[in-house]
Amino acid sequence: MRNMTSAAAETSTHVEIDGQRFLLDRDRDLVDLMAEIEEAARSEPRFVHLSDGEELVSVLVSARSRIVITVEHESRARMPDSMPIQLPADWDYRD
Repeated sequence: MRNMTSAAAETSTHVEIDGQRFLLDRDRDLVDLMAEIEEAARSEPRFVHLSDGEELVSVLVSARSRIVITVEHESRARMPDSMPIQLPADWDYRD
């Protein structure tokens, strides 16, 4: 995942094709990509090209392809994954 360079919330877009997830370049027009995928799904199988800015992946898309597009909103305010969770002192914790 890319580093965030601004205080504003950013997004990352993932395209999942038949269970394989790909990160999409932030500069890629999502509406154009969706139209390209729809067209490929309506015709004979055709390659759709995806890039994360560093790598190019070509995926053969057909009418049977299962495609999920997810736009995730990220924020600099997110806590690091390694930060321990502090339980309130008055919380009754039992195993």
